[in-house]
Amino acid sequence: MKFDWSEYFNLANQLVTVETNEAKQRSSISRAYYAAFCLARNYLRDYQGCTRLSRRDFDANVHQYVAEEFNKFDPKNKRMVEIGRDLERLRSFRNNADYEDTIFSLQKNTLMSLRLAQNIIDNINRLMKD
Repeated sequence: MKFDWSEYFNLANQLVTVETNEAKQRSSISRAYYAAFCLARNYLRDYQGCTRLSRRDFDANVHQYVAEEFNKFDPKNKRMVEIGRDLERLRSFRNNADYEDTIFSLQKNTLMSLRLAQNIIDNINRLMKD
């Protein structure tokens, strides 16, 4: 059965609704990013025919590639550009959450990550309906 990537977003929200600690906040940011990233990647692959995303041998640059594809695929499509911009910002929060020892605005970053992910998911759903 095909995995529903939006389940990661549901988990990201659950992690911050219970007694929240730093590990849960960091995990929330990471899960929110991967929910949005994988849905965005699949949209490009399944709806826009990006054949590079059909391969399983992705490298680390696939994250940058997906964001850039949204930014340049149709520059007049504000929704596409917004997804690309939001993915870049969300990836930055995720990198900090996954790799930095100290994050000074973790609660703020967590809430912003959830908002960015929700915006990306909403925009992708709208694009699929258009």
